[in-house]
Amino acid sequence: MKKTIFLTLLLASFWSSYCRAQQSDNEDGTFTNPIIWSDFPDNDVIRVGDTYYMVCTTMYFFPGVPVLKSKDLVNWQYVTNAVKSFKQDPAYDMSGGTRYGHGQWASSIRYHDGKFYILFLTLDEGGFLCTADRAEGPWKLQKLPKAFYDSGLFFDDDGRNYVVSGFSKLSLTEVDKNIAPVSKDSVIVSKVLRKGLEGSHMYKINEYYYIYATYGGGDGFQVCLRSRSIYGPYEEKIVLRDDMNQPGKGVHQGALIETQKGEWWSVIFQDRDGVGRVPTLQPVTWTDNWPIVGENGRAVVTYRKPNVGKKWPVEILPTSDEFNTDSLGGQWAWNHNPDDNSWSLTSRKGYLRLSTANVAKDLTLARNTLTQRLFGPFSVGTAAFDIAHMQTGDIAGLGVLQLPYAFIGVKASGPNKKTLLMVNNGKVVDSIPSVNATQLYFRSSVNTTSDKATFYYSFDNKKFHRLGDTLYMKFDLKMFTGNRFAIFNYATRHTGGYVDCNWFRMRTRKGPPNLFNAQTAVEARYYDEALLAKTIMAKGPANDKKVVVEAPNGSTVTFNRVSFSRECRYWKLKASSQAAGATVGLFVDDDLETPLAVITIPSGAGNQADTYTAAIKPLAGIHKITLRSTTSDNGSILIDKLSFSSAK
Repeated sequence: MKKTIFLTLLLASFWSSYCRAQQSDNEDGTFTNPIIWSDFPDNDVIRVGDTYYMVCTTMYFFPGVPVLKSKDLVNWQYVTNAVKSFKQDPAYDMSGGTRYGHGQWASSIRYHDGKFYILFLTLDEGGFLCTADRAEGPWKLQKLPKAFYDSGLFFDDDGRNYVVSGFSKLSLTEVDKNIAPVSKDSVIVSKVLRKGLEGSHMYKINEYYYIYATYGGGDGFQVCLRSRSIYGPYEEKIVLRDDMNQPGKGVHQGALIETQKGEWWSVIFQDRDGVGRVPTLQPVTWTDNWPIVGENGRAVVTYRKPNVGKKWPVEILPTSDEFNTDSLGGQWAWNHNPDDNSWSLTSRKGYLRLSTANVAKDLTLARNTLTQRLFGPFSVGTAAFDIAHMQTGDIAGLGVLQLPYAFIGVKASGPNKKTLLMVNNGKVVDSIPSVNATQLYFRSSVNTTSDKATFYYSFDNKKFHRLGDTLYMKFDLKMFTGNRFAIFNYATRHTGGYVDCNWFRMRTRKGPPNLFNAQTAVEARYYDEALLAKTIMAKGPANDKKVVVEAPNGSTVTFNRVSFSRECRYWKLKASSQAAGATVGLFVDDDLETPLAVITIPSGAGNQADTYTAAIKPLAGIHKITLRSTTSDNGSILIDKLSFSSAK
């Protein structure tokens, strides 16, 4: 009995590491961006009392229009989804078409006279408003007589209400308490820096009306427009144009928020390809009545947490689910509306039952596909399936959903015949026939920094075998959302079969995000601070591209916390340079005068990165590490990775 109890506790402890997504709180009064390394785009954030609420885009995933809350703008929790399903068109049921690349987006959230408002648009169905007395709901959904593109809802202090909206050309519309227009659209901004001004949110601060907006796209940047009259004229200023260590990926589109202690911040996203668009938290300082975002013209990576009057504990979003309750966790969303008659958490206690809801030719058209977001920098998802009740033609398994998509699964190829298969971009690339099993475990391992996903199977949840090739994840605008894990079961011949999923468990990075293990190669682009240095895309030996830090003469790159779990006597640096007299100095803690070691990169080393080693005074414990680049001809050094070891 004692052994059983011990084993239960051990397993509970082990799987607790699978049950939570990575955090952004460094637990030392600082945080590291992104605040959620996952697909939560088009952020709008408000404060009500001492609680912050955020709403994001979910497009065609339902329940959708997620509302999250935080006490410190760093640690976030799910509250609810304002829209449980969307019945405005049969395409949301995958009937007569789909809504990929469409659906809900760019919501505006406000709190006024004791009521929450969420305003959003769908390109096909128009404008919609959600209202609730409490953020937890229930939320009431109503269709509006007018659609507002990338809208910002604004309640003025004179009792009048407005919506600012538009793409490239911004308009202002006065609306009533039900957000129905009471005036015609008035164009208030027509002269733009370039095409694509959008994502507008309006504020009134110190007698100025401000429109906080973005020029969208992969290299997007944030601007602010201001006027003393709500109808203009407006003057415009770029308030942040930076890629925050992701070359060509601008930080843009979000919200301005004032804390209860008078500090100003911005929650604003960054496009990170396969994982999606991730929210970051940036400090805001006011200069000549302009909100300047970031610090010294750069988006911050690691920074002090907002002053909200007290310290709040770390909160981490859930990922794993044992399916032991009567409801799904807040992390889950169905691909389009589910058929609620074809899934159950009660038919077999402790299992998610997925009955075939429709006949589909591929995964993108399969109803009742249950999804959740990936988390960076890596995610490993594993699902346990009972496949005893599949019917001929049924396909069930675990996938990564976007375009292209891939999955590992099992197909009932005939009576009492099953085939393991791996599908990539719609094609079967590997298979194993004649599988004699009723229990299968499928796994996908995803690296969101390289945008690669691989797939595995197991018969005992102990030994996993890789099947198929690599999925190279993309962010395709035909879907317009980040890649997601997908649990599915669909029919290719006729409905009637089902599978039972016992659990889904996800493993992601754990602990403070800026605490690096010295013995593990640390990529230079994950610095906490950089002076003069910047990240770029460099070509590797096979003409492949890699993100490295370009460090010109006199530049520095700092990692605030590197953990030396055992004494280290050697420093290893992977770098390259075409500059003459290229050296990189290693500095520890606050001593930036005396290097612990210096590595010289031979003249003419070119762009081919090599690893160089230097002996150092033994290091143990946690230290701040700074690298300083020196060249004699004002050239640059490309720094890839650094690590430390106890033996040469």
